[in-house]
Amino acid sequence: MSITTRDYLSVNNPDKFKAKQFTLTVDGGYEASVITYGAVITNLFVPDKDGNVKDIVLGCKGLDEYMDNGANHGAVVGRSANRILNAAFTINGVEYHIPQNEGKNNLHSGNPGYHNVFWDAEVLSEEEADEIILDSRIAGIPGCDGGAVLLSYVSPDGATGFPGNLDTKVLYCWLEDKTFLILYCGKTDKDTIFAPTNHAYFNLRGENSGTVNNDLIMINSDKITIKDDMNVPTGELLDVDGTVFDCREYRFISELNDSQDHQMVISKGIDQNFCLNTTAGTFSFAAAVTSPESGITMECLTDLPGIQIYAGNNLGSPLDQKTDRAYEPYDAICLEAQMVPNAVNLPQFDSPVIAAGKKVYHACGYRFV
Repeated sequence: MSITTRDYLSVNNPDKFKAKQFTLTVDGGYEASVITYGAVITNLFVPDKDGNVKDIVLGCKGLDEYMDNGANHGAVVGRSANRILNAAFTINGVEYHIPQNEGKNNLHSGNPGYHNVFWDAEVLSEEEADEIILDSRIAGIPGCDGGAVLLSYVSPDGATGFPGNLDTKVLYCWLEDKTFLILYCGKTDKDTIFAPTNHAYFNLRGENSGTVNNDLIMINSDKITIKDDMNVPTGELLDVDGTVFDCREYRFISELNDSQDHQMVISKGIDQNFCLNTTAGTFSFAAAVTSPESGITMECLTDLPGIQIYAGNNLGSPLDQKTDRAYEPYDAICLEAQMVPNAVNLPQFDSPVIAAGKKVYHACGYRFV
């Protein structure tokens, strides 16, 4: 296993905007690169059934494009991922207001958020990474394979309206079983929301290979959260049995995107939170995607209670992608392990609020089998 580092600079303003890129490589053709801007995963190379190595993560040409991109390619988003109704919530009797950046609601916290700031970084040994994994007390995470990158950022009290100085760390490493791990840690000096996710867009045939509609998806979930016409969960649940949302066995992604179910229509395809059959404190199977063409299967594991499945329904922008082919809707699938969206306003779900002084961990891993 090796970790290499290089400067990752703005072309337009290299003296002002400077990031680092870390590339983690393990045996068998598995390689991941992350940068200190937005804690972004810029590349994820894995071998296909013929042994050809493919980059399966969509992304941008360089730092300038990542800084201008609204799709959050590969970024850690937060403090609070996804949507909060009316951009408001109450903690300990105090009402907080955050930016209304998607109609009257809040999406992914705002600016500055995890996804649009520069993080500090350090390279860790295998032993140091394993100590953090053990400290998380999340059962079932295998050991680190060789070393890790630890990114750190302190979101200041009052940032986009959130309370508390929130010290956040994100550990990236390959595990012994070919899982690429994302381990989040948050600690605050005032009760606040800590509900991050990673917004990587995956295409298991290669990042510039077109639609994922012919790939298959499985989700370890019996229920979805019903959303209103602005994509915010209302608190109601729907049993997936007998519906297009029943992905407990593999089904084609096209069946979701082509469905005329109102939940699909309002988001132009699948963009839904599934309530997972995971166990708190345990690294559990959440979902899997497989490509018959490439032979690559990717499993998502997490301790979190929800996963947002999103098929890049709104992709399509100027040519700022890695290659000269513009991305189009349904060119990717996102498996965003997270707290249930809007859970801060829905007491029937696990709360995203963490207490002052308490260190909280969450994990998401992408395993290749």
